[in-house]
Amino acid sequence: MEAKLDWQIGKSLSDRMKYMLNNQLMCDVTFHVGTGKTPIKAHKYMLVSSSPVFYSMFEGPLAEKGIIEIVDIEPEYFNMILQFIYTDKITVDSNNVRNLLYGSEKYMLQLLKDECSAFLTSNVDVEHVCVVLQTAHDFNIEDLKTKVLNFIFKNGSGFLDSEDFLQLSAPCLKSVLNSDKFRCEEEHIYQRILQWGQQKLMRPKYFTREVSCKSILTATEIIKVFQHHNDEPTDIFPSNKRISEIRIERCQLDKSSVWGYSDSDDCIDFKTSSNAKLCVVLLFGSKTYSGTHDIKINILCSSAIVGSTQTTFMSSADQEIYEIKLTPPVNILQNNQYTIQLHITGPQTFSGKSYIQNIVAEEGMSVTILPPSLPSPNSTSQVNGQIQGLVFYK
Repeated sequence: MEAKLDWQIGKSLSDRMKYMLNNQLMCDVTFHVGTGKTPIKAHKYMLVSSSPVFYSMFEGPLAEKGIIEIVDIEPEYFNMILQFIYTDKITVDSNNVRNLLYGSEKYMLQLLKDECSAFLTSNVDVEHVCVVLQTAHDFNIEDLKTKVLNFIFKNGSGFLDSEDFLQLSAPCLKSVLNSDKFRCEEEHIYQRILQWGQQKLMRPKYFTREVSCKSILTATEIIKVFQHHNDEPTDIFPSNKRISEIRIERCQLDKSSVWGYSDSDDCIDFKTSSNAKLCVVLLFGSKTYSGTHDIKINILCSSAIVGSTQTTFMSSADQEIYEIKLTPPVNILQNNQYTIQLHITGPQTFSGKSYIQNIVAEEGMSVTILPPSLPSPNSTSQVNGQIQGLVFYK
């Protein structure tokens, strides 16, 4: 009797469920998994409680009977998926992440997909950025894709020179090159695109018929390029200047501090050394990592409102700073003094420390934070308070 109770008495629910799965106790469904049709048993109750797909599979007039074939997932990864369903625990790594993502998509296991996304997010660096971008694209992880693209826009040369660049799909590559934010020498882009094109395989007949008899540019296209260089308008290719994103942070996060709100304004002034567009205001999030803030941001110059944005943001776990996009971005003229007037309602937020007033940013632009020229009754100033930073386009 003691041996039978050993896995039950004093054990957590996840430990007991894992034991029943691993030892196939009272299983009521069998899968034949992978190309080798490996038999794997499980419990319908656990599966339907976690997945709408499994619920539809086992419940209702069209419920499947008998052994269920799963040919598109190998046993190693199907077992990992089952372990997660039973225990909410998983170890994601570079070897299993794509297979686990495939399973999470197939069976609508959002928590498993979130675990995979978190792993990929932690690997957004120059070495892995192409693999992460391709994975985010393949599995429709839009938040991750946005983070990866923002990283690429700031690390253009590293992205082009990364080992996996030549393996990117055409849609992924287009998502980068079509953006005006992608910063890199055009000559460097050209050379790597040529190498990318040569790396991609095509059918011999297609190559003979469509490629071998053509140059990269036709005679007409060459003429159009020369016309463009001599200020003649042309629509043969986009000629928008690529945008530089310049991020300035006026303070560090102080997790021990708190900033409250009493239905009054927080204001600071600033000026820049060159023309730019103010596109984002960086705000501190909720001290408790939860709750909703309603905000209105006015940008003023000489007491006149030149831009206004009203929106809401919700704080979430593991994030202290939030990007509030100005719609549309506000034109900032060099050496003019501007005021950011922020009205925010909601729970207390973090605040900052080590505030600085003179910031030398990228592209040679400097930003000076000045005392507010408008009343700031909630006490934000050039040396304390809300508004952690600003993001400009140039």
